[in-house]
Amino acid sequence: MPKPVQPHGGHRERVYNRFLNEGIEHFEEHQALELLLFFAKPRCDTNELAHELIDHFGSFAQVLDAPFNELQKVKGVGRITAILLKLIPAMGRYYYISKDRNIKQITSDEEAVRYFLSRFHGYTEERFMVALLDDKHKVLKCVTLGEGIRNAVAVNSSKIVTEAVMAGATNVILAHNHPGGIALPSDSDRWLTMQIAKMLKTVNITLCDHVIVCDDDGISFASSGYLHLPDEPILMQNAASEDVFPSNKMK
Repeated sequence: MPKPVQPHGGHRERVYNRFLNEGIEHFEEHQALELLLFFAKPRCDTNELAHELIDHFGSFAQVLDAPFNELQKVKGVGRITAILLKLIPAMGRYYYISKDRNIKQITSDEEAVRYFLSRFHGYTEERFMVALLDDKHKVLKCVTLGEGIRNAVAVNSSKIVTEAVMAGATNVILAHNHPGGIALPSDSDRWLTMQIAKMLKTVNITLCDHVIVCDDDGISFASSGYLHLPDEPILMQNAASEDVFPSNKMK
């Protein structure tokens, strides 16, 4: 029996060939999204849906950053399509982490920033991570200890100490992100960092650095001179409870 003719097959083949010959850089945003949607919708025209998604959310990036449930509210987006769209930034993050798997030690401020840039790639909400190192600064493990909203994340300081002790760490690097903000610490960030440093010191663990990531930018407290208290310390809650690291938004 002859193979059934696939609707839009000629158009898709042209788009595939264009990608293979030119790359994705010269595609319009709706064209790039249309190409991506081919893999979720093999038998229908995806151009209209690509336009509708970008019109609804604002841009290609905002489509991929949209919450899973919000994506499914757009007509034509089912569970599989929404999964595919959420998979792209997650795969991008996985790709960058995979490229950095050879980082076995963090021995400089630059390496600390690079290590965490890949791990925060694509996140649109604040997260707090901790790299636990041995006395030679070999990475024992990296754990996420807080997931928050877009402009704040709660962290249990005592849990950081517990994780470090259980891993046998002698050095710790903290990291959190400022989605949509700037990669600079607030006084609150600096004050809470020093409270955590004091708690770690009681069990002979050194806080080596705190990295703040914003998109493709990152800063190191150690290299920027922020590993000391602000000139005018603010009143904070008990360090053993859940502390909040707010984003430093541009005014």
